[in-house]
Amino acid sequence: MRFRLCIDAAPRLRQHIADGRTTITTPTQPEDTPSHWATYGRGLIDAAKLPGWMVVASMTGFGALVNSADMSMTVAVVATIFIWGLPGQVAFVEFFLLGTPVFSLLLVSSLANIRFLPMSLSLVPLFRGSKIGWRFRYLWTFMMSVNTWVGLLRKVPDLTQEQRWSYYFGYSTVCMGAGAIASAIGYILADTLPFPVTITLVLLNPVYFAFVFAATRSRAAALALIAGAVTGPPLYLLTPEWSLPICGIIAGTAGFYADRWLNRRAA
Repeated sequence: MRFRLCIDAAPRLRQHIADGRTTITTPTQPEDTPSHWATYGRGLIDAAKLPGWMVVASMTGFGALVNSADMSMTVAVVATIFIWGLPGQVAFVEFFLLGTPVFSLLLVSSLANIRFLPMSLSLVPLFRGSKIGWRFRYLWTFMMSVNTWVGLLRKVPDLTQEQRWSYYFGYSTVCMGAGAIASAIGYILADTLPFPVTITLVLLNPVYFAFVFAATRSRAAALALIAGAVTGPPLYLLTPEWSLPICGIIAGTAGFYADRWLNRRAA
């Protein structure tokens, strides 16, 4: 049984007693509500601004990195589309050069992108109020990245349940398409890009994420960002393979409880 968990998805029924009779009214959808195509276009336009260019920059660096590893351009494009996360993509290239078996390559890439699990758990319920959105929920998680996740969450207050999937689809289409094309361009231009420039482009997207989360109004998120910046580098020196998920758990937990402690102290 599918429960509609979001408040705005449930019909708001009001009972009026007049003349001894009870009438029940249900609000109708506003006539000026944008169509799915219009909302899809809004997602395309929003993603084509700064988020899309951040994806282009980072994936250009990844394409050049794949070229320097003597791998084919097809690998760069396919890895971008199907792994769709820079930590997992970079781990894929590194372990491929070490001659790691295919199963181990898939496992390493999945563990590097394990941060997407809590993001997916918070993303999927946003589509429960839409029949089409809920039906294609696995496609939305496949197309999810930090860019698309943040892009939708920032627009949720302005979107109805039926508009969310079309906006997200447009937003994700631009990001994923730009990433695949940029990977190919970076591969072709690899010989003209110095190695420091390549690494800088790869790291540009995480820096962008840091600024996005630093601008959030959530104190817990800001505290988690600070804790991650402090604990991340030493954890990488201790265990490069597990540093990302361990850092995420430690920093997220620290930010959550630090925020609760500050709230109690203020009260």
